[in-house]
Amino acid sequence: MRDYSPVEQESFRDDAIAVLNGAAVTIAVIGTWTRPAFMGPIAFLVAILTYFMNPRSRGGTVLAVCLITLFALLETWYLGHQLA
Repeated sequence: MRDYSPVEQESFRDDAIAVLNGAAVTIAVIGTWTRPAFMGPIAFLVAILTYFMNPRSRGGTVLAVCLITLFALLETWYLGHQLA
C-alpha cells in the first residue's frame, strides 16, 4: 500500500468534509418535502460534526442548514401540513 504525504492526507480530509457538508445541506433540503421537524435536526447534527472536524471552519454550513430548516418549517406550517 502506498504511503501518502501529509499534504495528500489533508486533501482527503478536506474532500471528506466537503462531502459531509453537502450531505447535511441535502438532508435539510429533503426536509422541505418530508417532515422538517425530523430531517432538520439530523442535518444539524451532520453539520455540527463537520464543523468540529475542520479547525478552520466558520460555520457557514451550520447556518445554511438552520435557515433551510426554518424555511421548511415555515413553509410546511403555512401550507397547513403536519410538521412532525
